[in-house]
Amino acid sequence: MVVEPDPPAPALGLDARIGVLKALADASRMQVVNALLERPHCAEELAERLGRAPSTVSFHLRKLDEAGLVTKRKTQYYLVYALRDDLLRLTLRELVALPSAASSPERRRAERSRSQVLRSFFRGGVLVQLPKQWRKQRIVLEQFLGKFQAGRRYREREVNEIIQAVYPDHCTIRRMLVDEGYMARDGQFYELIEAGARAPEAGVKTPEAGAKTPEAATRKAGANTMETRKELKRKYLETPKQAGIFQVKNKVNGKVLLGSSTNLHGPLNKHRFMLSIGGHSNQELQQDWKQHGADAFTFEVLEIVKQKDEPGFSLADELTLLEQIWLEKLSPLAPGGYNTTTRIRE
Repeated sequence: MVVEPDPPAPALGLDARIGVLKALADASRMQVVNALLERPHCAEELAERLGRAPSTVSFHLRKLDEAGLVTKRKTQYYLVYALRDDLLRLTLRELVALPSAASSPERRRAERSRSQVLRSFFRGGVLVQLPKQWRKQRIVLEQFLGKFQAGRRYREREVNEIIQAVYPDHCTIRRMLVDEGYMARDGQFYELIEAGARAPEAGVKTPEAGAKTPEAATRKAGANTMETRKELKRKYLETPKQAGIFQVKNKVNGKVLLGSSTNLHGPLNKHRFMLSIGGHSNQELQQDWKQHGADAFTFEVLEIVKQKDEPGFSLADELTLLEQIWLEKLSPLAPGGYNTTTRIRE
């Protein structure tokens, strides 16, 4: 009898292997994986078997799916999930081994990132949504450059028609191509700027950058200031607001006030301030604060929503799933906790 050898383990990059380990580092997901070891399940079956809410099980299945640990196929009414046998055969040694320097991980990572952006925002060669992050916008804009010929002057109407074949908002794309230094405008005419002639990245000096007169130095300093302000504004707008779950915990009796917010910057400070002046709306929490003192309480963020700059992503929906998971995990409703309702979003 000939024994067929197992197929080779998949060649996972370092980020993918870290993702697998992170996905498994959760007790609830371990329960889901153990159930799937027996046979494939749909989310509803797993929820009934594990005694969890369907939304909670769906959340964990999505985490396993993002890590590549499960496959899914659609039946008539349900999505059926199964574990990937090739990943299960990986040994711990294979998961923790670092790739060799010759494999150029930075280049592969950049290519994967570029491919992911193109898959996320283009459908059949058409841009379905303009990304919010500047880095991803640059990748998208480069796809438009291939529609134009170097050395040719285009009328504005021609530029609009070329852009509209890929994305309906031609005004935005045309303006971005000029602002980012990909095209030059001369009245009603547009022309590609050769790569070597484009404006250098911030902080890169060129031979022409040296000012020869005080007036030139002043103009250069003013231009640099404007560019710095523009870059700071861009970074500020691109920085996503952190949404997630937080708690105020009484270390003496273990009670917690569970909360959530689409912007975690302020809620914890607000709760701390209101308690300190004796004006908190939760009377039981305020009473315990007065009895035990400020040192008996901790203020902490429990989990942050992982942002995804891709079509269809809903921060509010992701936050709702986390709310359900943490409500189930901590049971913060009175009398065991300080919450008086399951509506915890601020």
